[in-house]
Amino acid sequence: MARTATLAAPRGQAPAAAVTAPRDAHAVGIHDRAWIIEVLVVANGLLVVGLWLRHGGASNIAQPGGLSMAVGDVTALVGTYAVLLELLLMSRIEWLERRFGFDHLAVYHRWTGFSAVFLLAAHAVFTTVGYARSGALSLPAEVSDFVRHYPDVLMAIVGFALFVAVGVTSARAARRRLSRESWYALHLYAYLAVALSFAHQLAVGTDLSTDAVARAWWVAMYVVVFGSIVVWRVARPVAFNIRHRLFVDSVRHEADGVVSVYVTGRDLDLIPAEAGQFFLWRFLTRKGWAKAHPFSLSAAPNGRFLRITIKNLGDDTAQLQRLRPGVRVFAEGPYGTFTGRLRTMRRVALIAGGIGITPLRALLEGLPGAPGDITLLYRAQTEGDVAFRRELRTLAERRGVEIHTLIGREIGNDRTDQLGVPQMRKLVPDIAERDVYLCGPPPMIEALRRRLASLHVPTARIHYERFEY
Repeated sequence: MARTATLAAPRGQAPAAAVTAPRDAHAVGIHDRAWIIEVLVVANGLLVVGLWLRHGGASNIAQPGGLSMAVGDVTALVGTYAVLLELLLMSRIEWLERRFGFDHLAVYHRWTGFSAVFLLAAHAVFTTVGYARSGALSLPAEVSDFVRHYPDVLMAIVGFALFVAVGVTSARAARRRLSRESWYALHLYAYLAVALSFAHQLAVGTDLSTDAVARAWWVAMYVVVFGSIVVWRVARPVAFNIRHRLFVDSVRHEADGVVSVYVTGRDLDLIPAEAGQFFLWRFLTRKGWAKAHPFSLSAAPNGRFLRITIKNLGDDTAQLQRLRPGVRVFAEGPYGTFTGRLRTMRRVALIAGGIGITPLRALLEGLPGAPGDITLLYRAQTEGDVAFRRELRTLAERRGVEIHTLIGREIGNDRTDQLGVPQMRKLVPDIAERDVYLCGPPPMIEALRRRLASLHVPTARIHYERFEY
């Protein structure tokens, strides 16, 4: 039977200092200048097409097959530009990640990738049809001619096949069938696909072979994208880990199948991490060194240790439960915008589902507020699943945080669920006047976003992080 437990500050507790919404000047500046990024993306796309027009790309449209070849040229150029954008979105550039957030960049990356595959497929079809019409050949004969006389076209075909494989495995249905490691290994082939496609572009792309300005511009874009990948995905993490020399200090039991891993090292006070952020963690064991795990900090950074909390969900998470003190750690980050910087209101509601409590536990510690300003709704299936029980009690007593632990299985009904509309209205009557932070599995997040909208919480004040690992 479901039940609710509530923890609150004792009456008469001295209030903490009053708080106004913290706004970071740098973060606000980035937000205000976000339109510049969008303008640059669109402007570069228009420039790509403009350079094609500059060297007469549209001059042969009236010829047999000319229109198809023109469409093939434009889709090739825009599709290749989309591939470069796709790579840049996940190059982990700090200011870009800080503006949009890792999870949103991943969504943009995914849909840009699908668009690129579609455009490159259109390029292959329209170009083949155009050349077949201009040479009065059948489609099979034209394909055979491409392969026999243009080796770079064969490279492009292989590259396109790799792009399709990456795109197919990125579909949600396919991802559910693949392990994280298999999916990641397949994605590495995207770099080979880009190399093969660029070789083809240099060899026969009229936009590059006949226009020095266009060639220089495209080469510059490739240099910027791959330079960003080298700097932000390779050089910066290596320098970070050489400096901090992280290792596992201890592993402590938190709840049924849940442990906290305490990581320490050198100069931890210089790591610019915030409560609510996450790192990509590699534990350098014989089997674990090649696998990066995205785990949020479950305690606010304190200069002494970084703590993550892991639930046994099978496979790799089961192995991580058995980590030993002294194991070296390679970390990338911090990443994520799920922090106090999003806060706009004095009062805040935090809603956690299962192991989604981890970043919210850190936020409880890191967010300033007077008694009553911060309320946590923590949904767990059983009493044994409740993590940080003692810590939550201490926070309730020391800081005046109101904590409701909701025990029971998910019902899924907007009215009768323990995180349904009536229950949230009862537990947090002023929820429409608060910022709301959500963390949990995707179905829970989607249901809560819908319910919060019915409670008149503005979309701009609903901040969420899906917990998919």
